[in-house]
Amino acid sequence: CSTVVQILIKDNGCGIHPEDLHYIFKRFYRSRFSKDTQGIGLGLSLTKAIVEAHSGTIEVDSTLGTGTSFIINFLNPTKL
Repeated sequence: CSTVVQILIKDNGCGIHPEDLHYIFKRFYRSRFSKDTQGIGLGLSLTKAIVEAHSGTIEVDSTLGTGTSFIINFLNPTKL
């Protein structure tokens, strides 16, 4: 038997452009739509690598002008 530990991170920011959603976890990816001039595009790539190293998954859902949600799931095996 096992359970899932789920972490939800949600904001009400500008959202991520739909064109970018397939690329945001790639190393050094920077959106041409981003107004943010800081960073070099490593944060989400590192996050995904860490989550997957612990047998987890990460998903993103975003709507322009509304915000973004990241859902992280970890399988938590339990003993009977």
